[in-house]
Amino acid sequence: MRSFEQTRRQTWQAPWMDEGEEHERGLARFLVGEWRARFRESLAPAKRRDTLRSQLPHLTHLDPRFATPTHESGRVLAAQLREKGAEDHCYLLSEDPDLDGRELPLDEALAAIADSGSPHATFISCVPGKLAYFHGKESGDRYLLELPTK
Repeated sequence: MRSFEQTRRQTWQAPWMDEGEEHERGLARFLVGEWRARFRESLAPAKRRDTLRSQLPHLTHLDPRFATPTHESGRVLAAQLREKGAEDHCYLLSEDPDLDGRELPLDEALAAIADSGSPHATFISCVPGKLAYFHGKESGDRYLLELPTK
């Protein structure tokens, strides 16, 4: 039987969408309005997706209402994300082809991205469309992304 907390965190998923797609489409919610549709449209076709991934280092369209700058270590970020509802695994949308489209343990993903000073821009999606981390190419481009709960 599911606990209240597990039920509260459950998100609706369209039957035709796998979990990776749900995470990717949910990332668009953290962008300013006019860029959301463009982001979603760029996910599906392989050629457009490659273009989207190559543009991640230059992403300047995060919605400031949902993006909190951070310079924390991976360990601290993991604790903050878990406190806000992240589970043990996360999904990555990354400029790095070795990381893109992978589901990893949260601690491992943050160690590979935040702690290593990765030169690759990467979204780490924890709760689709509700909680994520963005690691930009520049050291000042690190954001905890969270939609407010209703």
